[in-house]
Amino acid sequence: MTQPDISVVRATAADADELTGVLATAFLADPISQWLFPDEADRERLHPSFFRPFVELTLADGEAYTTADRAAVTLWLPVDVHAHAEPDDLGPVFEAAIGPEYAKRFGVLDELMTTNHPGHENHAYLPFIAVRPDRQGHGLGAALLEHRLAALDEEGTPAYLEASCLRNAALYERLGFARMENSIDLPDGPSLYPMWRKPSA
Repeated sequence: MTQPDISVVRATAADADELTGVLATAFLADPISQWLFPDEADRERLHPSFFRPFVELTLADGEAYTTADRAAVTLWLPVDVHAHAEPDDLGPVFEAAIGPEYAKRFGVLDELMTTNHPGHENHAYLPFIAVRPDRQGHGLGAALLEHRLAALDEEGTPAYLEASCLRNAALYERLGFARMENSIDLPDGPSLYPMWRKPSA
């Protein structure tokens, strides 16, 4: 049950630094981030540079939501399965941001995620949700999700995400997401769990 006093606002370009900081800090212990950046010191140093392009892309092409105190963030991107435009090649951006070795590891992850991304129906994609570690467990993430999912229900738009662990998948299931049949298995690493949510009537 989320706290009724949590205020959700749509983020703007002025919030980019704070949102990047929340993502960079919140994902330090995430299993996928640990696979991407096996060296803990490198992970802490490079996380802001890694997450910044995602924040900027979402602010330009999607919708980012945060709490009034900027302690949590969700990034949402619209997916039009009928669009034939070539996706932006962010490879050079990440190579410059995190170096060729880590950019290569991200390329493996990105290819697996792209290959497994559903293409049967237009939907909203949630690449990242993050809550500042000192504010976790207080309903901020759930409040952000419920806010956006309510709007998607009104639009009749499905949603898709990849859970980075089964514990997170259980949270998403309580909000109407269902595990898909496949998992995304990283070489010698953890798995991601694709989840799909039909809009609620």
